[in-house]
Amino acid sequence: MRYLFTTIPGTSYMLPLVPLAHAALAAGHEVLVVTGGPALRIANEAGLQTVAVDADAAEPYEELVRRATESPMTEEAPSPELVSYVASVFGEVGARMLDRLVDTAKAWGADAVVHPANHVGGLLAARAAGLPAVLHGIGTPRATFGPALGYLAPVAERLGVTGLREADISVDLCPPSLEPPHPRAELAHTLPMRYTPYNGGTELPTWLLRPAGRPRVAVTLGSLAGVYGDGALLREIVLGTAELDVELVVTTGGAELPALESLPHDHVRLVDWVPLNALLSTCEGIIHHGGMGTTYAAFDAGVPQLVIPLTGPESAANGRVAAARGAGTVLGTSGSAAVTAATVGSAVGDLLNDPAYRKASREVSLEMRGMPTPSSVIGRLTALIEDMA
Repeated sequence: MRYLFTTIPGTSYMLPLVPLAHAALAAGHEVLVVTGGPALRIANEAGLQTVAVDADAAEPYEELVRRATESPMTEEAPSPELVSYVASVFGEVGARMLDRLVDTAKAWGADAVVHPANHVGGLLAARAAGLPAVLHGIGTPRATFGPALGYLAPVAERLGVTGLREADISVDLCPPSLEPPHPRAELAHTLPMRYTPYNGGTELPTWLLRPAGRPRVAVTLGSLAGVYGDGALLREIVLGTAELDVELVVTTGGAELPALESLPHDHVRLVDWVPLNALLSTCEGIIHHGGMGTTYAAFDAGVPQLVIPLTGPESAANGRVAAARGAGTVLGTSGSAAVTAATVGSAVGDLLNDPAYRKASREVSLEMRGMPTPSSVIGRLTALIEDMA
């Protein structure tokens, strides 16, 4: 079986696809990844064979990232204007990738196309090449992004694809006890699969292998350095946790953070980057920006979460999912407290001292670890695709 994986040119959209791709290779199948930008680097570093799309395919997504980092999108609910803009971004990325996708699928002899929900070009490429489409979740489930599909209607017409329909099979990473903010896609086949955190490989620092001696709390604002700004938000987090007797491990994404200068750092360890799954295995809590990968890595590790949404409605929705399950709390959205040193300190203190957060987080972790692994899902997925041939 030949699996063509494809995603938009972003790090956080490639990482969740790697475990299934590795499982396919381990089962004796062939895997090819078609993407660009940072996602291409992630795929190559994961040992996957790739085909690069034209460099200009990443430009609309890079502009979205620039806008989000220069003026964080903190809306709790998406406005019609924001939905329209994001749809145009993902639609245009798909349009620019489409010819390379279709040509590669046909030339390589792909048997199926695997894509995440926002990569509408992947779904259209599967239909244009006459192949089964597999919708791969990256966390809480959602259907392929309909407004972006609408953007691609003229391209679909050019390719002779009419009545563009949803994918044939869904790979769903969401455990049943979580309440997703979007309706689950109604597909002919849905395959639950355990979320397996993949963060890449590196040499681990020796301090990470030893007990901290006091509760360790991770802090990350994601993989985009621009989100960190000058460190003003991290300053509130550092000041707010100074009296809690914790070790605060702050991943900086390599950003320069002048706002952290001249602060008491006795309880703080600053690192550019460490694999989040390795860090969380030693932590009692995490403070983060609401990214899907970070949220699910914390669920997998059974670690309570303080979510400070920074990248728009989806990050706020991820925070609500954690809070609704009792596995975390949210600051900085409507109906919640503002983000100050005092509110951060209070929230982190609650997370560490109220055993209900730890209990709920561990329940989700155990639930996720009881879900089918990628190695078992790939067999079922292959059988379904073979039946469609």
